[in-house]
Amino acid sequence: MTTNSNLYVSGRFLNTRSGSKLILRGINLPLLDDWEFPGSDYLDAVTQSNANAIRIQWYKQYPQPAPPNPQRGPYPLSALDNFLHRCAQAQMVPILMLADLTCSSDTSQLNSTLVAWWTNPDVVAVLQKHAEYLIINIGNEVGYYHWAGNSSDVLAAYVSDYAKAINSIRAVGLNVPLMIDATDCGSSLDVFLTIGEQLIEVDPLHNILLSAHAYWAGYNGLDWIESCVSAALPIVFGEISNIQDGDTADTYYSLDAEGRNPWPPAPNGFTYQALLAAAFHHEIGWLAWSWGPDKNPDRRLSADGAFTSLTTWGEDFLQNPTYGLAAHSQRHKLLSTLPESHHRKP
Repeated sequence: MTTNSNLYVSGRFLNTRSGSKLILRGINLPLLDDWEFPGSDYLDAVTQSNANAIRIQWYKQYPQPAPPNPQRGPYPLSALDNFLHRCAQAQMVPILMLADLTCSSDTSQLNSTLVAWWTNPDVVAVLQKHAEYLIINIGNEVGYYHWAGNSSDVLAAYVSDYAKAINSIRAVGLNVPLMIDATDCGSSLDVFLTIGEQLIEVDPLHNILLSAHAYWAGYNGLDWIESCVSAALPIVFGEISNIQDGDTADTYYSLDAEGRNPWPPAPNGFTYQALLAAAFHHEIGWLAWSWGPDKNPDRRLSADGAFTSLTTWGEDFLQNPTYGLAAHSQRHKLLSTLPESHHRKP
């Protein structure tokens, strides 16, 4: 049996090194937001969720708090190295993401800021140690399109900047799947129908995942899923949630069809249950936002980070018999010392 050196994309599906289809069903972990890492983290609790993937928030430089709060220096690569290994031991694919440019309006800093970190020799040395099971999410939610007036020049710059990023990362020998977030804070799934194939073709390895973040209270990306599937695009929903930020600070929309939080429903009627049904039907992967922390406690999967403290959102995402992780997440061997697959049923 042929074994590849890393995870790889074929058509619209991600595959294990041995060629098994790997449908990502996992959790986002804002690793650095709780200020405790590397002294402690929530990985052991997340492992109990049966997630087969974990999207890890990282920063080239964490945003500095206002004085007199203590400043935060760069986190040691040794701590990241250890964390990635623990993910693999737990049979969860680590998806490493840089969040420095979250929701930046354009991609002009993508290469000077983010790719400069990805291609730093010290960083590359760490990532190569985990290359057989790692996914790189180049930048979180970088670039506008619809929010920039549907400018063709803006979209061309997005493609050009990401093309340069892809080639720079490949040039240092990182052959792992590269995940690219959609425009408009990740929300605009339809943009991949225009440029998705270009992004794939520019990669000499064609090892690209296209990620949309389903905060769709005003934009209903459900309308575009069938077209993306028909186009055989390797789509992933890198963030889904039960609650979406509103138009002003401290206002939110509920994306829960059951109305199990205090916020008004999405104006267009979108719900995460409808998305999960469509994604499940089409074998599209998804990752929930988030284990925590989060500024809205109702959007946390766990109230305090412990597995025993699941919120209503957490209970549904993990235990729902139709789409919950407990019944529907398939784990695969990531390290050679582990069994070929692991599937825990409730």
